[in-house]
Amino acid sequence: MSRRQALPSPRVERRSRLAPAEFFTDYYRRNRPVVIEGLMEDWPARTRWTPAWMAERFGDETVEVMAGRDAQELPDLHADRLRRDVPLRELLARFDGAPANDMYLVARNSLLLRDAFRPLLEDLRAPEGYIHPDLHGPDRVHLWLGPAGTLSNLHHDHLNVLFCQVWGRKQVWLAPSWETPWMSNVRGFYSAVDVLAPDLERFPDFARVALHTVEVGPGDTLFIP
Repeated sequence: MSRRQALPSPRVERRSRLAPAEFFTDYYRRNRPVVIEGLMEDWPARTRWTPAWMAERFGDETVEVMAGRDAQELPDLHADRLRRDVPLRELLARFDGAPANDMYLVARNSLLLRDAFRPLLEDLRAPEGYIHPDLHGPDRVHLWLGPAGTLSNLHHDHLNVLFCQVWGRKQVWLAPSWETPWMSNVRGFYSAVDVLAPDLERFPDFARVALHTVEVGPGDTLFIP
């Protein structure tokens, strides 16, 4: 890795109960990521959503997952090939096993738009002053669900994102948007670089990228500009 990437990671600020006006002035308009604590305190999901509860309540419902990811290099580039329909309880059963990157329910599945899963929206609350209060519209809320060890390829989103962590912990690598040209964005939103072991002979420009790392845990909200 380059000397620049070997330097201490730039710190992503962590703020508690950040006022909406300050959020928009200091972070949103400046394209600065931030971890916000306290935005999810009134979410019933924080106490209700557990793998056991979801298996009991929705376990027989079929969901579309990406399966066989461990056997595929850069699996997010092959989502169509890896699509598979399984009962939700099959995915949730993997949460008790060893860490693995084999099966993942991703946002593209639009799970919360299905009638069977719409009750989950009642366990969420729109952070007042941050986003539109109605969470029921299309593409307002998405759900990711995967066991420990799940890893997404480097990618960029086409919208600003408030990423809310309900349970478990997640490490996120971030890079400024102006460094996207150095990240080998080869297909759609995805990079061909393996973030855990970048091959700088194949992708020499990636040595110029200054990655930020941040960990989010239950109740944390990460703003991804």
